[in-house]
Amino acid sequence: MEDGCIVDVRPWRSASGPATDVVDLGRCALLPAFVNAHTHLEYNVFRGRLEDIEFFPWIGALMALKASLTEPDWLASATMGAAEAAAGGTGTIADCTDAGAAAAGAATIGLRGVIHQEVFGIDGKQTVQETVAALDAKLARMAVALQGSLLTPAVSPHAPYTVRPELMSALARYAGDRGLRLCIHASESQAEGELMLRGSGVIARRLAERGIGWETPGATTVAHLARHGLVTNRTLLVHGVQVSRTDARAASQAGASWVHCPKSNAKLGNGVAPLWALRAACPTGNLGLGTDSAASNNGLDMLEEMRFAVLMQRASRRRIDAMDALQALEMATLGGARALGMADQIGTLERGKRADLTAIRLDRLHTAPCYDPASALVYAASARDVALTMVDGRPIWWRGRHAANLAAQRRQFRTAARKVSGAPR
Repeated sequence: MEDGCIVDVRPWRSASGPATDVVDLGRCALLPAFVNAHTHLEYNVFRGRLEDIEFFPWIGALMALKASLTEPDWLASATMGAAEAAAGGTGTIADCTDAGAAAAGAATIGLRGVIHQEVFGIDGKQTVQETVAALDAKLARMAVALQGSLLTPAVSPHAPYTVRPELMSALARYAGDRGLRLCIHASESQAEGELMLRGSGVIARRLAERGIGWETPGATTVAHLARHGLVTNRTLLVHGVQVSRTDARAASQAGASWVHCPKSNAKLGNGVAPLWALRAACPTGNLGLGTDSAASNNGLDMLEEMRFAVLMQRASRRRIDAMDALQALEMATLGGARALGMADQIGTLERGKRADLTAIRLDRLHTAPCYDPASALVYAASARDVALTMVDGRPIWWRGRHAANLAAQRRQFRTAARKVSGAPR
């Protein structure tokens, strides 16, 4: 490699010679660094604190816990999340941040990616103009945190039940005018579908209890978002558990991408996304894989996410050909790169692309013997087997250590965890 770029890919035996620096990683699979296409790094401190709760009450409990943390706490949590991602072979993320801490956290570790500033506004306490002005100020602060990094700012209207229609339209215009990418939690739960189509269900009841008026769109989530300009070729639609073939096709025709988060979907009881429909609707392969947050997943392990994706698709469809290891690996690498508009830079190991790669040991007891690397990676390996993660030609995880000094953030993370442990929810 040269200047952070891949200049050649060839068998290791041909790489030796007096003028070549050779690092022998042992019996490893060398592949593109993973693209975790949906994270909430700052929620790492909530791992294990919100267990066995129904989805919508889970959201409420999460919001209550968030009130217990300060800016240094958020930064420590996001940095530890980024560190966990890097140690597991991830080089690129698409993160959604409320506190804004993911920007500095991911930059500290050296990750590549997109940081979406979340926007909420269902109750009208702020005018649309005030909310957009607040977003503009947050993105200005984020731009400072991202200087010199491989990360870019973006916008996330959180979900169709947390952002009112007129604000959606304003955010679509704001992002479009500035060429910013969008990320939206969409078609995630049955409760969301009931709210959108019939104005009923647990979310509708909760909005009524808060005195928030809700005008039922009488349309699916994708159709509703499209009406307000949010389904574009810069949009990531996350989850898609309740999506129909018609909606999947409409989103694809608009150029939008989907992110599949199988573990989070299952753990929160939301179901299994119809991945076959999403794949059929995305002929260009812009379908990524994401872990979601440690609060709903308990980890940021992309190898485990791949395994879960394959097994859940096979189990739900009762078909062995529902998904295989190579398809999972593509979603975690090139598929995610396409979804983020980065396929010209990352996602494969080929001459001219950026040197983002990971090396995963295949000589452990639980991966040996290795007859097929793809099968060994998806069905047996884990984040603990990652020997190296490199971004732009720079090792950010190597020989069991991060390139960044994390001592101060580890101490602050423990402080934050004590607050979360004692906080009501």
